[in-house]
Amino acid sequence: MSADTTAGDRYFAADGTVYNADGSVAGTYHVDAQGNVDAVATDEDGNGAVDTVIADTDHNGTFETGVVDTDGDGYGETVVVDTDGDGDFDSGAVDTDADGTYETTVSDPAGF
Repeated sequence: MSADTTAGDRYFAADGTVYNADGSVAGTYHVDAQGNVDAVATDEDGNGAVDTVIADTDHNGTFETGVVDTDGDGYGETVVVDTDGDGDFDSGAVDTDADGTYETTVSDPAGF
């Protein structure tokens, strides 16, 4: 990217850093050869561990995967995946008790 851009209260600097409106670092992002954002990782609670990751795994401009660490333990409790590449998430899983096993799973070919 050639310049800083803004998304709500977040700023995406040309160096690959995502900043909060107050100037603190929220995370990082990566771009592909065409300059499209391929992955964003943020540390929402500032504890030094990644809390949220989204990625465009097939480089088509939409995010196919998302993982969220809802309790800050360093493990993703919520996962969503666009399995057919149509831009809608088709599968999801939630670890409701943070034991490392997904208790709730959902799949919908039409997306959700």
